[in-house]
Amino acid sequence: EVPAGESFYYDSDWANVLGAVELIRNRPKDRPLCVYLPLIYPHPPYAVEEPFYSMIDRSRVPPRIPTPESWEGKPAMLAGLYANYNMASWTEDRWRELRAVEYGMCARIDHQFGLVLEALQDEGIYDDTAVFFFSDHGDWAGDYGLVDINQNTFEDSLIHVPLIIKPPAGVAVRPRVADALVELIDFPATVEELVGITPAHSHFGRSLLDVIAGRTDEHRDAVFAEGGRLRGERHCMELE
Repeated sequence: EVPAGESFYYDSDWANVLGAVELIRNRPKDRPLCVYLPLIYPHPPYAVEEPFYSMIDRSRVPPRIPTPESWEGKPAMLAGLYANYNMASWTEDRWRELRAVEYGMCARIDHQFGLVLEALQDEGIYDDTAVFFFSDHGDWAGDYGLVDINQNTFEDSLIHVPLIIKPPAGVAVRPRVADALVELIDFPATVEELVGITPAHSHFGRSLLDVIAGRTDEHRDAVFAEGGRLRGERHCMELE
């Protein structure tokens, strides 16, 4: 239910976003501020409230990657998921609606992100703030006839996710969309260089400041992802 006087579906994401805005507006003025704001959306189950639901023009939703006639060359897990999801009878109109709802969920998080940036600007600290916006993974959202995510497969639908960085004023930047390959471990390495931290441990992150400055788009020649488990490894399962 929507709380009295609220125009949105009040869930944990809204609670965390509004809490972050309140923290920014009431922060200690004599100390640096760090806000880590992990949100659930966009994520199954696919659902979103107005006005975000109706923001998406269904006729302009990009087509999904079609279900292959043969799963040859793909992990057997994908064929198994497709068979067990029992969604083979879905029409393209139905898939388009699912994808439109997910885009609506993205529109909601765009709006929430804007509220955080607006709070930084209102408080006069936007220029001094480093902002990082990224996701842990993507979503099938109909690609290959699948939904949600799964372990042990590394198609672009799941692992090709964007990273948006706004450095503080005074840090060299060339605004653009860069095609540099980036790993999550590069995020802390970038923060460390920005704030002058020398880590006391070994890690394999690489600062992205040269990419941000436009001095290079050749950050890595490959990125690596890992995950999952062997069949029967119950200690590695996400059991409830």
